Amino acid sequence: MGKARTIALGFILGAIIVYLAVHAVTGRHGLVAFVELQRQERALIAERDALTAERAQLSLRTARLKPESLDIDYLDEKARALLARGAPGELVFAVEPRG
Repeated sequence: MGKARTIALGFILGAIIVYLAVHAVTGRHGLVAFVELQRQERALIAERDALTAERAQLSLRTARLKPESLDIDYLDEKARALLARGAPGELVFAVEPRG
């Protein structure tokens, strides 16, 4: 009876170890989930950096249009681009921006 009991206990402990090992790799908080979270983190950091750069560019553009720091040349450039007009005697070329 002792030998059968030892084998059964070994089998049960082995099954528990296999169960825990499988969940350590594939479970909700396992290794696979950890790798996926790291990938998502890298993607979000890249998106954050792109948005930060875009925000800085937009802040610079809006600062150039504020009354206390108005850049007349920039305002003229934007008005001409928006209205697609030039001064008399000028040629205006409309160019599509590249994506």
